[in-house]
Amino acid sequence: MKNNTDLVSKISLAVFVVAVFAAVVGLFPFTDNFIVLSKLYTVLGFAGIVGLLFALKSISKQAISFLWTPLSLPVLLFGASMLASSLLTNSYPQESLLGMGGVFVATSIITLLGSVILPKNAGAVLLKAVVIASILITLSSALQLLGFGPSKLIEPLLGVPLPHSIVFNLAGSSFIALQVLVIAIIGVVAGVLHSKHISKFAAITLPILLIGVALHTWSILPGKPSTVLLPSFKASWSIALDSIREPRTALIGVGTASYSNAYLRFKPLWVNATSNWNIQFSQAANAPLYLLTIGGFIGLFTWLFLLARMYGAQKYTQASNKPVLFAALVCGVLQLFLPTNVIVTFLQFVFLAAYLAGESEHHTMFKLKAPSLSLITEGGQSPQASKAVAPIYIIALLFAAGFGTLLFFVGKAYAAELAIHQGTLAAQRNDGIAVYEQHQRAVTINPYVDSFRRQYALTNMLIAAALSNKTDATEAEQAQVGELLQQAVREARAATALDPNDSQNWAVLSQIYQNMIGIADQAEEFTVQSYLTAIESDPTNPALRITLGGIFLSQEQFAQAATLFQQAVEIKPDFANAHYNLATALIRLNQLEQARASYQQVLALLDPSSEDYVTITTELEQLEKAIGEQAASASASANQTTQPSIIDQNVPQAGQDRMQQPTENDVELSPDTSLSPAPAQ
Repeated sequence: MKNNTDLVSKISLAVFVVAVFAAVVGLFPFTDNFIVLSKLYTVLGFAGIVGLLFALKSISKQAISFLWTPLSLPVLLFGASMLASSLLTNSYPQESLLGMGGVFVATSIITLLGSVILPKNAGAVLLKAVVIASILITLSSALQLLGFGPSKLIEPLLGVPLPHSIVFNLAGSSFIALQVLVIAIIGVVAGVLHSKHISKFAAITLPILLIGVALHTWSILPGKPSTVLLPSFKASWSIALDSIREPRTALIGVGTASYSNAYLRFKPLWVNATSNWNIQFSQAANAPLYLLTIGGFIGLFTWLFLLARMYGAQKYTQASNKPVLFAALVCGVLQLFLPTNVIVTFLQFVFLAAYLAGESEHHTMFKLKAPSLSLITEGGQSPQASKAVAPIYIIALLFAAGFGTLLFFVGKAYAAELAIHQGTLAAQRNDGIAVYEQHQRAVTINPYVDSFRRQYALTNMLIAAALSNKTDATEAEQAQVGELLQQAVREARAATALDPNDSQNWAVLSQIYQNMIGIADQAEEFTVQSYLTAIESDPTNPALRITLGGIFLSQEQFAQAATLFQQAVEIKPDFANAHYNLATALIRLNQLEQARASYQQVLALLDPSSEDYVTITTELEQLEKAIGEQAASASASANQTTQPSIIDQNVPQAGQDRMQQPTENDVELSPDTSLSPAPAQ
């Protein structure tokens, strides 16, 4: 049985090494946003594989084993808090579990179960794997800088153009690659300090890693190709504080998939004065503020508890295991100051699993073994003992079934992503039918992701618009227009039900209703109401108010339109489009002086060399003429008032009742009098 156990441990170590390479440099170019999704689904799928390996080892040992260490409790609590936040903040938690929430839960499982199935030397092997992966990142980035990198190979597989520069990075970005390189360097240096001599591996790899650090640091500097845009710490702090005002969100947060929603809802108004005003960040400035927002105080405290326990573990750690502990600790420290990402989170918990496996002899191992059954003869002789392994096998098979189900659902979710990508390729070919079929397939496979529903709704609307614009449309096609619009409304409503706090869902529903104005009852009311809900979810977005104001403008509700445009101006005073639309509404309200001031604001914000500047200048000149004509007309009216005509002078004086004057003295018209003008003489 020992040989079988060793075999399972070796297989587990090999699987962990493959997972590290897949998470750090692996790419599966068959989906939209394939770099992020490659890392995400690697982690989610790997958690299922670790569970299956745990079940296999339990069967081989005929015992269910759990390692309990000072780090086990914080890992368990952190994973449980993220799971609770995912499940309790949304009626449909699938999207949460297919994002960072799923990553946090999956990595916690990887640590708790991986520490049981990995061999004691796993830490050194996994550190070398990360170092080699970091070298691959460095080499690929150098090739990308020369224009001959992996993007040249991946582009034909993906079917969409890729940047053939250092912007394309196997880790996702130069910023993330730099973090991985720092982790690798710390691991190598810690190994050198432990062994007190520089091995050939360290001597060869360390210079390459340092070159990689220099290369990626250069690439993210301001003005360089991979300049990184980070969320403001001040804004992240403000959003975190606003999101925990209610007791429920203070405890469990807004949900692991809802940071971007919280960002839009609570974004400070001053952000609109920055260059990042229209960026919807899905991460806070660092992990503590991010975890506080999505997981509340429970999520934040359990993560800090884990970090503190990791720091304290140095005191009793064996010298041979300190390099892997330092590497895990560096992952946590980086996230104290930088935004969270899938790769660094994954490496932290993988290193923890390897570290605990190396320290397993010094900690408690709970084992649920098969009970022994003894058969004794009547004379009390020849006892025969055997183990009843059936309960262990049943429990292990239940573990296998559970994690097998996890893999099945992860595979289904990935299949839906594949369908979405096929729809993207079909759109490039202008194949509307294929786009429709692929988006429909994605929704059928995974109906609980609002972005899929949103895309399918837009596809229905666009096809309906194309059919309605056909001059030779058949009766069947005309009937399809109504059906497609109904489907578009249905799918957009489904998206709002899946995530009612996502302003994009309400904006899409509004857009669909807007396209139905004139052909469906109450379409205008539904459009306005949907846009108002979108504005509630994204209150500092001037574009939403401008769009809604445009609808009121088309309905000749000029006062309401002007109010919305004025709000857009107040939200973002340097937004030229807001001032222009306000000027248009003010002209319709005959408030020409105010409109002139808005036009002048537009010109002050535009580039004098742009075509828009010329156009606005022409419109302002026309407005100036209109203001002059209005002034002249007002002056003429004033003169007529101050110098009454002869007829006006014959009007009775004030105090006389004009309505009761007798009519006997009125001019009598002859019977042939006409209202037509007299012929010219």
